[in-house]
Amino acid sequence: MKIISAVMKKGGAGKTSTIVPLASLAAQAGARVALIDMDSTPSAQQWVQAAGLASDTLACDRVSAEELPQLLSEIRESGAIDYVMIDTPPGDRHVIVQAMSESDLVLMPVHIGSGDLPQLVETYHLMRLPLKANPNLKHLIVVNHAGTMPAVTRDTMDGIREGIPEARIAQTTIPYSRQYALAKGMVPNAAKWWHFSKLWGEVQEALA
Repeated sequence: MKIISAVMKKGGAGKTSTIVPLASLAAQAGARVALIDMDSTPSAQQWVQAAGLASDTLACDRVSAEELPQLLSEIRESGAIDYVMIDTPPGDRHVIVQAMSESDLVLMPVHIGSGDLPQLVETYHLMRLPLKANPNLKHLIVVNHAGTMPAVTRDTMDGIREGIPEARIAQTTIPYSRQYALAKGMVPNAAKWWHFSKLWGEVQEALA
C-alpha cells in the first residue's frame, strides 16, 4: 500500500483538483483506492458524491486528524487497498505535517506566477519534521495553470528551483482549460484528461 498526500499551505493551489482526478483514474485502471478528505470543507468528498465516482475500486471518507492513524492502520491490516490518497486543508500546519508523516509521496500543487511560491517554500520546509521519522518520504511539485503564459510558466519553474534547489518538479504540467476549470462534479476521462493520466505515470515512477 502506498500513501499519497496533496499538501499546500495556500488555499486554491489545486490540491483537490489534483488528487481527485488521480484517484479516479487510478481506480478506473483497476487499482483499489481509498480517498481521504481531511478538509473542513470536504470538496473532495463532494466531488466524489456529485460525480458518482465511488465504486468497488474507489471509496472516499472524511477523516479528522485524530482518526487518521487508526484508519490507516486498519487499511494496512486489511490488505484491500493499493493506494491511499489524502486531500489536506490549507493553512493547517498540524494536519499537513501529520499527512506528510504518514505518506510515501507528497504532491505540492502550485499555480504559475509568483503568488504561490513563498507558500510553496514554507510547505516544502514542513517536510523536515516528517523526514526525521520517514527518511524515504518523496515529493513532487505539480505546476498548475501552465501553458497560457509560457514565459510565466518558465519563470515559475525557475523560481521554484531557486527557492528549493533540490525540488523535484513534475515534467507534466496541468494547463488552464475549461474541462479542468469546471472539473468538480465531473468524471475524469483517461483520454480527455490525459495530463492527469501522464502525471499518474510520474507518480508511479516516483513511488517505485
